[in-house]
Amino acid sequence: MLEWLIVAGGLALCAVIATLLRRTVRPAVHSGYHAMHARVQPHLPERVRNVARWCLDRIDGAAARTVLVSGVAAGLAWSAAGLLHLAGPVIAAISATLSVQISSHASVREGAKRLLATVAAIGVAVAVWHFFGLHWWSIAVIAGCGLAAGRLLRLGDGAVAVPATSLGILVAGSSITEAYMWQRVAATALGIVVGVILSPLVGGETPLERARAKLSHVSAEIALLLGDLGAGARGGYTREEATEWLARSRGLGENLADAVTAVDDLSKQARWSLTTPVAQVVPLQQTLRALEHGVDQVNSVARSMFDAIATPMTAGVPEQIGHVLTTAAEAFAAHADLVSEADTDVTKDAGHLDDLLADLREAPRRTLRTVRSELADTGVLVLTGSIMNDVDRMAGSLAGSAPALAVGETAPEPGIPAVSEVLPAVRRLWDRRREETSV
Repeated sequence: MLEWLIVAGGLALCAVIATLLRRTVRPAVHSGYHAMHARVQPHLPERVRNVARWCLDRIDGAAARTVLVSGVAAGLAWSAAGLLHLAGPVIAAISATLSVQISSHASVREGAKRLLATVAAIGVAVAVWHFFGLHWWSIAVIAGCGLAAGRLLRLGDGAVAVPATSLGILVAGSSITEAYMWQRVAATALGIVVGVILSPLVGGETPLERARAKLSHVSAEIALLLGDLGAGARGGYTREEATEWLARSRGLGENLADAVTAVDDLSKQARWSLTTPVAQVVPLQQTLRALEHGVDQVNSVARSMFDAIATPMTAGVPEQIGHVLTTAAEAFAAHADLVSEADTDVTKDAGHLDDLLADLREAPRRTLRTVRSELADTGVLVLTGSIMNDVDRMAGSLAGSAPALAVGETAPEPGIPAVSEVLPAVRRLWDRRREETSV
């Protein structure tokens, strides 16, 4: 019993330390590093700055944190399992390593699946061993059933650990007992707990912060591309530049996929979190849909400008389009800043963005009138109308007024109310009760 109390106290201490590191120490270290970097960098020799820049460009911060946290989790799980005298402390270390995810919610989800798969695989292994003994075909059955259980529970690469655990218990041979099996299950669960505790240190930010950052990055990349397209339309561009812009527009899909994953993780986490209200997820889901449409429209503009220069005997892009694309770039840049701000409702606190969108809605009409009055080429008019239609759709997507945004929209799934949602209701009930008693 004393060992269990020591382990429980140690894990509780680790949870407190992890919380302090993420919420207090990390922001202080981050701001201190930037302040020191800004003060020291001008005085460093050029060669030292180049070496430091070369190293930073080749170091993946997320990968480095994952390696460090996974190593610490494996060591803690091994030590805790050894202190509790559990059979196979290596199982706890493996489970902790595989359970380290980018968030605690993801760690609990994946860990629970792995625990169920491990229990099922151990049961299959023991049943096959007792009834049929050890043969080449019985080993094949044990390994296959374990891997199938991991695949059915969608453990991904971690599915391999399930048959490994199943086969690992056979090392004990005739000493396999019910207590031995339960100790293996307890070691797996212990590793999952350690992984859940340390997982917040991997991402370096909360799921809400990560979702905002990914969405802001997509909007900023769209703004940069539109700025280049606008500059090219005003000053002229080459086929090589148009090819690069088209490739960049198609590459936005990768950034968008990261944002989709981040918002999906936040949505799953909010349903079970006591600190993240589901209401905070809805505006970000709306922003994601707007950016999905924005990526498609930017791709269409880049394709139109590429075709205009790559296809012989095709109308060219009039320079009047450059101003409209630049205005669209400013709108997406303002949108990126708005999304990145914490405690901001991206569907309401528009401010400067509303002014830009009003100008952006009017700019295509002015541009079409100007092109129609100055150029009589039907091909140029058709090309201009196509690009202006895409720009108008961009404005509608950012403003949230485009009817297409409502297609496929689903109501948020019910979840556990967050503390920030429960406390106001409790406070209102308390105030009403005091008023009633005072009367």
